[in-house]
Amino acid sequence: MLQHILECDVERMDLLEEMDELLKINHKDLDKTEIAAHNKRLGEISTRLEAIGANEAEAKATKILVGIGFQTEDLQRPSNSFSGGWRMRIAIAKVIFCEPEILMLDEPTNHLDLPALIWLENYIQNLDTTIIIVSHARDFLDATVDEIIHF
Repeated sequence: MLQHILECDVERMDLLEEMDELLKINHKDLDKTEIAAHNKRLGEISTRLEAIGANEAEAKATKILVGIGFQTEDLQRPSNSFSGGWRMRIAIAKVIFCEPEILMLDEPTNHLDLPALIWLENYIQNLDTTIIIVSHARDFLDATVDEIIHF
């Protein structure tokens, strides 16, 4: 499951894959211009990976998953081995992990127990992004949003 969460960070995965391919290239097969371009691109990839915190991705995913109620030993289980409620937690973890510019959550509290709900409230309170939440859980909304639109 942990790998499933990490794979949702498409930019990170693409950069790591490109870096692996570039590192497999034998410099003996390249001329000086190609070597310079190759090394420049490796530098760009390394800089971007550092900027997006690629080295901390696994720790970040683990923190999120444990925060919403998974046990450490669950992290290596395949996602499809969990029940529907736990899969919803995995979906929430994926969305949170990817840090979208706009986060839209539809009834995020439905499958959460109290400790996971409290963790999610605290996490949302510390985000610096636009969040749209559809929910009937008034206490959750009161704790997480600044404005409410009632339909």
